[in-house]
Amino acid sequence: MSQTTAPKISVLGDGISTFAPYTPMVASLYSASYVSYSGFDSVEGTWWMQAIQKVGGEFLKNNSFLGSYVSYTGHYSAALPGRIRSLATDEASPDHILVYTGTNDAANNIELDLFRRDYLEMIHNLQKFHPNAQIWVGTLCRGEPPILNRPYYIEPEYLENFAPYNQVIRECAQETGVHVADLAAKNVTFETVNGVHPTRDGMVTFGQAWAEILQPAL
Repeated sequence: MSQTTAPKISVLGDGISTFAPYTPMVASLYSASYVSYSGFDSVEGTWWMQAIQKVGGEFLKNNSFLGSYVSYTGHYSAALPGRIRSLATDEASPDHILVYTGTNDAANNIELDLFRRDYLEMIHNLQKFHPNAQIWVGTLCRGEPPILNRPYYIEPEYLENFAPYNQVIRECAQETGVHVADLAAKNVTFETVNGVHPTRDGMVTFGQAWAEILQPAL
């Protein structure tokens, strides 16, 4: 598939989906300098670039921010119009948008009604600013315990309540007509640096899971 016909794919997310300078350094966990922890030093090691390449797509833009939430009650909501508008360039609009966010909401027990309200607003803004894009919202997955006995980024007891948030994600997708990348239903898990953020091998696992869901539709 040539780049002129390859679907253009953008990404919206939190720290799992960062890589500087594709995402701002201040907003990024992953970068070439993080290699001693993550095990990879280029954007090709990220789950999203691997998934995009596996399905024959062309990367367009990424607006992912370390520590961000879906909910406006948290930090730098994924529903913010400025974040969502940035998923296009002056020259091109995305054909597909991959969304993976909500971990920080679940870990901090954001009220489900607020999570639902703001998840719906996020989707509505995606549809408003990118009306021709196919939107894929990912359900949340548990990472494996940290490798090498490293400390947890978020204490594991705060990562045990994904199920109700994932149900909200599914219901919001059904209500708005967007696609669900139901990673949780596939029992996807991955090797992590710190219980949350994937290692090099974890990124391979996560990217492959996304590619398997996307491939039939692209």
